[in-house]
Amino acid sequence: MSERPACLKCVHYKASWDPNKPRSCSLYGFSSQSIPSQVVKRETGIECQGFRLKDHFKKEKVLDLNDDSLW
Repeated sequence: MSERPACLKCVHYKASWDPNKPRSCSLYGFSSQSIPSQVVKRETGIECQGFRLKDHFKKEKVLDLNDDSLW
């Protein structure tokens, strides 16, 4: 993975009710003030390996009306 994972688009990202630690990662089981991927990078030295894109961010195939097979 060449770029940092976008935690807000990850299935494991959760908002916490704790105002001191508002960001949470259900995969690694922690809450923090920082974005979870930053915490993982700082503590382990490698980028988060558990990133999984939420379904509603996955692009669906768009109907191409210029496709000759449709006409």
